[in-house]
Amino acid sequence: MACPSLLRGVVMRATRLDPCGRPVYGDCNQVVSDGFVTVSMSAETEEGEAISVTKANGQTCINEAGCEQLSYYSLEMEFCEVDPDLVQIMNPSFEIYRDVDGNAIGWDDSVELRCDTGYALELWTNVYAAADACSGAGAQGQWGYLLLPWVVGAAPGDLEIANDAVSFNFNGRTKVGSGWRRGPYNVQAGQGGVPAPMLKPVGPKTPRRFFVTTIRPPEAECGCQPVDRPTPDPADLYITGIANESPRRTVRFRADNHGFGPVMVNWGDGTDPQEVADGAWATHVYAADGDYTIQACDKETPVVCASRDVTIPLLADEPTLVLSADNADDPYEVTALIGLPSQADGTALVDWGDGTDPEEVTVGADGTLSVIHKYSVPSVYTVAVRRGDIDTYRTRESIVVPAQDIEDPTVTAAPDPADTTGRTAQITLAGFPTSGGVNVDWGDGTTVQTLPTGTTTATHAYASGIEGEQTITATSVSDATKTATAAFTPTPEVATPAASATADAADTLTADLVWDDFPATTTSVTVDWGDGTAAETGAATADGTGSASHAYDAATADTEQTITVTSEQDGAQTATATFTPVA
Repeated sequence: MACPSLLRGVVMRATRLDPCGRPVYGDCNQVVSDGFVTVSMSAETEEGEAISVTKANGQTCINEAGCEQLSYYSLEMEFCEVDPDLVQIMNPSFEIYRDVDGNAIGWDDSVELRCDTGYALELWTNVYAAADACSGAGAQGQWGYLLLPWVVGAAPGDLEIANDAVSFNFNGRTKVGSGWRRGPYNVQAGQGGVPAPMLKPVGPKTPRRFFVTTIRPPEAECGCQPVDRPTPDPADLYITGIANESPRRTVRFRADNHGFGPVMVNWGDGTDPQEVADGAWATHVYAADGDYTIQACDKETPVVCASRDVTIPLLADEPTLVLSADNADDPYEVTALIGLPSQADGTALVDWGDGTDPEEVTVGADGTLSVIHKYSVPSVYTVAVRRGDIDTYRTRESIVVPAQDIEDPTVTAAPDPADTTGRTAQITLAGFPTSGGVNVDWGDGTTVQTLPTGTTTATHAYASGIEGEQTITATSVSDATKTATAAFTPTPEVATPAASATADAADTLTADLVWDDFPATTTSVTVDWGDGTAAETGAATADGTGSASHAYDAATADTEQTITVTSEQDGAQTATATFTPVA
């Protein structure tokens, strides 16, 4: 799906909520309207507390700004058509005013502006140029969908009556902690393109949600409409035992049915099903030990059920935790063996005590799970495990990391055998922590190179002009205290001999020859002037440099001559130049 461009509001729906932020089902609990002009939302934020410390000399020691936090969204809504039922849903303290037949024809304002109930606000917009608007099974088009799951305090705004259209204004603000969950309406395509409630429940800290939907928005209709009770999700089950009971045959049970009312509980032991109120605790005593399946079904929709297998007598409600560090190759590696009782939901949250994010885990069929964690700094760590369903049940254990001493890291450097120039260093690393890579500073001003975890060798070619001893420094990425150095001296570069010839200023048949960059061991050279004359020997050379001149016969005029200069101490060192005599 392409990124959408939105335009124009289409319709809005307001749904009455109870004091827990859950939809209220039954008659006159929703209004769908297209009579709004604008809905403005402004983010209200709270600045974090800044930390500022000034030293005695007046200079700043610490100056750290705090993180900004979103408090809520404030709303301003303007209506050109006002539905009295919509106004009363937005603020339940307002009273509907009716005609003789009981029809809603207006409302009474109230000085009381309640913010304990409120409403959910849904808004639909058009999507511009939706090329794939009808892609997918069951697609009815494409619209932008904006949900504010809990809005409270719909205070009326200014009202002006003049020679113009009259509009009504209302304000409000969002509130978190809504019990809207997936909502009672089909606003998103589900499996097979079938219209369904939102696939993911609204979280407890979500003040606003937006997505693109292919399900057509509802039609605007004056007056309130009923909210039908949807098919609920299976209830969340919470099960514990009784403290200090022995043997533990009493089960404490609670079902969160998400505001959909009571559940019928089958305890799995042949006793009669028991009705348990939504969110209420109930107890049941088992007469015999064994394995039982507790099943809780929604009373109104009994096909929607949740179940949990329990073993009687119950184990302790707290998780079990055993820590070990048995990996000889990595003493920073710790294994946590986690156990959960059968009455738990099988999930747990592990806090490793080193500042990393807690880890969510799920135990296996036997109620246990082994989890591995790698620490980066030596210390004593306290690991905490909490049950995922009831986090008040937790267990802590401590462990010393590393479990054994670690050798000091080393780095050695030698010429890379693959480079005959001797200007490439090959390093070998040993003793560095295996929990992170290694940063290598080659000492020549180039960018520090990060070697991946587990790397033991690396090479680096030194550029032309880098001479003398270079200090190579290797430092662990995960522990900056683990560092080592080595020295490497690139082989000095060997210059290539060169020669050049120019015409003598007094005689253009005479060549003035200059040569340089011969090895320092060259003290004399032989010059072959290329014209068939005897080579000139013993030409003095100092510091690799020398000069000579030669007069060419007039018969060689206008013919290019190749001059060859050869070291008399090392015949492999030669240089050539060309010269064309001119008569």
